[in-house]
Amino acid sequence: MDAYFYSENFAFSSEEQMATDEWMLLQTDKCSSFGFRVYQMAETCTIGRNQKFDLIKERTEAHKTLVRRPTGGGTVFHGDDLIYTLTIPSQHALYELKLGDLYNEIHSLVNRVFKYFSLEAELYEECVKTLPDFCFDSPNRFDLLSCENGAKLGGSAIKKSKKGILIQGSLAVDFQVELFAEQFLKEMMETFDLESIKTPRENPRMCCHWRDFCNQFTSDDWNFKL
Repeated sequence: MDAYFYSENFAFSSEEQMATDEWMLLQTDKCSSFGFRVYQMAETCTIGRNQKFDLIKERTEAHKTLVRRPTGGGTVFHGDDLIYTLTIPSQHALYELKLGDLYNEIHSLVNRVFKYFSLEAELYEECVKTLPDFCFDSPNRFDLLSCENGAKLGGSAIKKSKKGILIQGSLAVDFQVELFAEQFLKEMMETFDLESIKTPRENPRMCCHWRDFCNQFTSDDWNFKL
């Protein structure tokens, strides 16, 4: 099985970034392959697919852009963080894992990448009864915590459908984007026994579904539906 690395920067808006992640899941289903990319969003707040807007409204008003993610989880403030998207095809063994086990698997991979940058982190082991409204307020099980001061360094949100699995992760680190992507892909190749990393030829803006994706993430009906 192969993976596609989506490295092209199309100067997307925050809403288009969410549309791109949905498009990646579509490509993963179409090609039966993994997808991966890394990006950043300035002055943006993303909220989980099932979050109620009234519960997070007060703390998010200062942000220029607010967009609801296609994945679950809590609210995340974006700026200097690294955001990664990973799509997994339904034909791979990872698709059969329980979501908690999948979360552990992916964050263990990220932690191995951290070691390349000499960043010591650990996975939070305690089970959490109630998740915070704001992702980085407190850790969920298997989130990445700094060994130095216990601060949360990374969390992810997951969407599973018949098309495959979409994972959107946020990392509070200052790694060089290109170097992080290179090391993540290397670990992904070895861990999931992938054959090659390919460069996609498709431009998401040329996809017949692109306008529908963009309309979804710019819509008040989507962003403020709950």
